[in-house]
Amino acid sequence: MIRIVATSLQDIAWTLDGRGAARGRGAAQREGLVIELRSADGIVGRGEASPLPGMSRDTLAEARGALVAVTAPFELTDEPHAIFSHTESITSPAARFAVETALLDVLARSRGTSIAALLHTGEEGPFAETVARIRAIIAGDPAITLELDQTVMSSVVVDDTTEAAAAIRGGAHVLKIKIGDRSIDDDVVRVQAIAAAAPEATLRLDVNRRWPRALAVEHLARFAGLRVEYVEEPCSAAHELLGSEVPVPIALDESLTILTSDEIFSALASPSLGAIVLKPTLLGGFGPCIALAALARMANKPAIVTHALEGSIGNSACVELARVVGDDRVHGVHASSGARAPRRVETRAHGVPPELVSVHIATPELGTVAMVWVALEQRVPIALIHHALPSAEIERRRAMIIATTLGDDDAVVLFTSGSTADARGVVLSHAALEAAAAASEHHLGWRADDAWFVPLSLAHAGGLAAIVRCWKARKPIVLLDGDWSRARAAKLLEGCTLASLVPTQLADLLSDPAWRPHARLRAVLLGGAAASPALLARAAARGVPFLTTYGMTESFGQLATTPLDRAGDADAPLVPLTGVELLAGTREAPATIRVRAPMLATRYLDGAPIAPELVTSDLGFVEQGALVVVGRADDVIVTGGENVHPATVEAVLAATPGVRAAIVFAVPDERWGQIVGAAIATDRDLDAAALASWHAALPAHARPRELAIVRELPQLATGKLDRRAAAQLPRAPIRY
Repeated sequence: MIRIVATSLQDIAWTLDGRGAARGRGAAQREGLVIELRSADGIVGRGEASPLPGMSRDTLAEARGALVAVTAPFELTDEPHAIFSHTESITSPAARFAVETALLDVLARSRGTSIAALLHTGEEGPFAETVARIRAIIAGDPAITLELDQTVMSSVVVDDTTEAAAAIRGGAHVLKIKIGDRSIDDDVVRVQAIAAAAPEATLRLDVNRRWPRALAVEHLARFAGLRVEYVEEPCSAAHELLGSEVPVPIALDESLTILTSDEIFSALASPSLGAIVLKPTLLGGFGPCIALAALARMANKPAIVTHALEGSIGNSACVELARVVGDDRVHGVHASSGARAPRRVETRAHGVPPELVSVHIATPELGTVAMVWVALEQRVPIALIHHALPSAEIERRRAMIIATTLGDDDAVVLFTSGSTADARGVVLSHAALEAAAAASEHHLGWRADDAWFVPLSLAHAGGLAAIVRCWKARKPIVLLDGDWSRARAAKLLEGCTLASLVPTQLADLLSDPAWRPHARLRAVLLGGAAASPALLARAAARGVPFLTTYGMTESFGQLATTPLDRAGDADAPLVPLTGVELLAGTREAPATIRVRAPMLATRYLDGAPIAPELVTSDLGFVEQGALVVVGRADDVIVTGGENVHPATVEAVLAATPGVRAAIVFAVPDERWGQIVGAAIATDRDLDAAALASWHAALPAHARPRELAIVRELPQLATGKLDRRAAAQLPRAPIRY
């Protein structure tokens, strides 16, 4: 554990070499704050917060307020992920960068290593290849610029031919020119002169959004043919230019702080994007920068680490970040098409040692997507743990992972939902993931304009499977970037063609009478739990193109899905995906569903095998090639010798006027052994007698005898209804 026992804060200021646009818009001085954190071992870590006026999302005063709130004592696990989790709540990006740097500094010093070494997992870790391939980290004036490039001995900001010649004599291969303060004609003449004076140099232009949006493409054309690698931020909303061909590639810099996840994915997919420029002060620390660099790597785009005119502490932190993310695919010339071939990890004969497994707390953010994609590309096993779990459960799961040696083909460790028993770790192979993605593609197909909305946890199969499908197909993903919000989800869905939802999320969208799906939305995979007939009927009436789906963690999601041409049809059958064999009972005698499929997980973490055949806890039957799921075998209620399937009762309860959702469970009873208990969610004051009249449609033994009426039913982190928690709600008897 790291225990911080003291904090201190001090003001700092430093003078810039202020020469016009090349030196921070002519600013003569910068101001910032330094936070010092002292550990119980006497180790001091320092971090710098210096928001960039006019570009940062925060001010110096806001950064100060956030840093003042960092008080000792406090402690956290001595692992980088714990540091990133600890700083997530800091709203000032500059302050978050400062605290993150200080904590990483403490941890690195305590281990006798560097921050860069701390942030990768050894010689065979996800970022090790990037570290090994760095050619140089050279700055011009350290208070002016810091950039990396595989071919660059130095990258220097210059204003004129005299400075350009001096930079070339000093070994520079890349010259950065700030433009936009003068007329476009003057800037063109200046860039032409510098290009002629330094014919061997690559030029990068930085406009800082000074050009009018309407003239941006015309101005870019003036610089075509001048060895300009890219033009940074030519105008406001520069990412919108990436939707069409531009005369000179565009780089995104400060705008990365305001783009949504889907806009970032779209930008990275554009051939017009020349690079992304990463400033940790503006983006909020190491985490977002590492995530963006990893995504750039996936898209074969350069990523440049640079500072925002910080002082020496901020510059040093930028150097450490650059050492983590830099390689010959992140910086410098990149392939014109295709992706880098996956690198096989050299493993021991008995498998991948636990210390090489990346254990990641899966937040619903871009960083998790990046870590997953990097791990899959480099074939480094990754284990995902839901971010909202109690800390004790997170540590329990982490201990289970660390105690296990994974095999050479193992790709991902996920945990079951824990809806009916303690969550179990499930080990999925690369072959299983590839089979699942291929079967889904065969069922749904891909369109050129497809974008997938993923509001599900990436620590569970439903969410992660969508991420893997899009990774394989190189398609954009739209993340919710936070906890569920109906308004935000509805807005993001407008730009998507595909989505993955659980029934509770769909029900919440439908609770807004004005909501209708956008015409672009062609399919919604609806899974994770059984959807009631009443919910499907409501969704069909609104024109939601849902496809009910049956699957589980052990199968990485989809096993059977309704046909695409029956989207939005509540009566459409569940059809097994390509390569999936489902064995079950008959309509008269439902039996346990058994699965044989190439996407089955290898085993559980405790060693119990899963493939080649999974015996599920679900009851159902197969009829004319279609699967009908009756319910879970371990949920069956035996009352007076009669079997009651909760799903059958839930369908009746959910159809009751005023009831939004229902869940059924067994209640011990001395006379009958068990009786049917239920909980319903409603916004109305429902009368028990009226409810009893609706339940009379059920056989006598299947009618609820005890009922809890609440505003919201308890849910698991996955969005599933929590049957065990619902059974603990206060109930009242119902008499018929």
